Formats: sequence, structure tokens, C-alpha cells
Amino acid sequence: MSDAPLATGAQGIAVGHILRDARVAAGWTVSEVAKKLNLTPQVVEFIESNQFERLHGTTFARGYIRSYAKVLGLDASLLAKQFDQQMGSAGDMLNVVQSIDHVGEARRISRGMLQFSLFVAFLIVIAAAYYIWQTFNTVASDTSSQSAVFDRVEVERADGSVHVQTLDEPEEQALAFVLEENTSKEGVPLDPDAAVAPLAVDAEEKGTQPQTLSTATDQLAEPTAQISQPEITAVKKQQEPTQLLAGVGSAQLSFVNDCWLRIVDADGKEISSGLKRAGEQLSVTGKAPLDVHLGYATGVSIIYNGEPVDFSSAIRGATARIKLGQ
Repeated sequence: MSDAPLATGAQGIAVGHILRDARVAAGWTVSEVAKKLNLTPQVVEFIESNQFERLHGTTFARGYIRSYAKVLGLDASLLAKQFDQQMGSAGDMLNVVQSIDHVGEARRISRGMLQFSLFVAFLIVIAAAYYIWQTFNTVASDTSSQSAVFDRVEVERADGSVHVQTLDEPEEQALAFVLEENTSKEGVPLDPDAAVAPLAVDAEEKGTQPQTLSTATDQLAEPTAQISQPEITAVKKQQEPTQLLAGVGSAQLSFVNDCWLRIVDADGKEISSGLKRAGEQLSVTGKAPLDVHLGYATGVSIIYNGEPVDFSSAIRGATARIKLGQ
């Protein structure tokens, strides 16, 4: 603001210039006055140059002028009234502008907090959606894995090939598979007609009457009747259960429902594997502990070394893995 006098009513001289002239007449410096008023020299210069807008509002400016006037021995009330006249509407406008600035700043702060809150809420929603998606995928994966286990099993044939068999396979197809297994193992067809045909051909070549199936059966049974009593006793002794060696376990498994299984001994050797049908039984012996995997454990009962085994705590879903003799 210019140091030129401002129109201030009757005196015609700005309040700041009046105070400056009085200080100069008293022979005081700006620093001395500032020390007496407990103000900085810069604030005193603002007052003397009428730069009241650079102070902290008109209320503080009026207070500084009254204090300055008292230090110089001037009429404080008169200078305060002259200050009000000098400021007039300009002072009110200054206060309004400062109030608007404060409101604008508060609005900016509120808007920033609102934007930050919306961003945090967005992150929470994204995290919740990802968690739900991850949980759904995990459950779907577990369900598909269990379905794959129970829908099909791999059964190893006697010739080393692998037969993939589904649990809903028709009974006729399963029976055909069993017949094929027995034929490959024994090398003899199970069809009675196929067994009689070679006998008839052989009889024609020799010029004799073909033997009937019953006659052949009787001839096969004759040697059995000639077995002596000591030999029968020896066979019975062989059929009696023998004492198991140390570290060897024996397990008997009975199947109420169809079940896929795999049994491995302590050396990692596979003792038995494949699909067992309802009503079948299986006896195995191997180095303990025996590692037993069951595909449908609820339909199986186990006796190990003559004692029934309760493995209900090992069932997970429908499968189970048991260590026998551990």
C-alpha cells in the first residue's frame, strides 16, 4: 500500500502516518517501539504504512493501534475511531474474504476425506469379491477331484495292460472282464462246450466212443478216491494257519460294496490293487506295516492278524488310507 495520506475523516491523515510522525517526534526507532509493544519490527512497519490487511484481521489491527497510541501518549480511543472510519467497508470486505477462504479450505479437506473413504471402500469390495471367487474355485476343484476318483478306476490285468473301468459299468461287462482275466491266467476256456469238443475229436481219431462230460469227470475223480489217509492228514496240516514270521502281517478284507484298493508293504512292494466287487474277500500277507488305500472305505471290513480293525477315524469323504501293523 502507498504511504500517501488516505481520506480518513476530519483529520485527513491516515492512522499509520499519525503514529509514525509521533514516533519520529519522540525520537524512537521502530525497534524500540516494537520492543515496548512486544511486537516484531515488521508488524510496526505494517501499521505505520497502513498495510492493515497484512495483519491478523481488523480486530488485531485495532488493538495494535490502541497500544501504539498509548505508548506515544496519544488518544487511543480517538485513533481507534479514526481507524474504523479509514477502514470502512474495506475492512468488512477483508473479513468476508478471509471467511470465504476458510470455508473453501474446509470444503477441500472434506472433499479429500470423501474421496479417500470411497477409495478404501472400493478396495474392500474388490478384496471381498476376490476371496469369494477363490473360495468357490477351491470347492469346485475338490468336488471335481473326488468325482474323478469315484467315477473310474484303473485295474491292472495279468498280462501287464491297464483296464480303465467305471463304477457304473454294467454287471455283464464286469463279468466279461473277469472271465477274460481267468482265461488269460489258466490258459483254459471256461465254456463247457469248448471243453468237451477236444475230447470228442480225440475219440474219433482213435476209433473209440467219445466220452461224455460226466464220464470224464468220474475218471478225474477216481485218483482222488485212491489217496491214502496219511496224505489227507498232511493236506489238512498244510491248510492249517501257520505262525507268521516277525515283522510280517496278514490282513483279510471283506467287501460289502464295490471298492477300488491298493496295498503296499513296508518295502514299497505292491501286494494287491484293483477293483473288488461286493461280496468278495481278499487275504494278503506282507512285511508290516501294510499301507492300504481304499476308494470306498465305508463298504469294507478289515481283520489284521486275527483282530478286527476300526479305521472309521481315517475315512475322509469316502476314501481312507490305513497303516496296518504300524
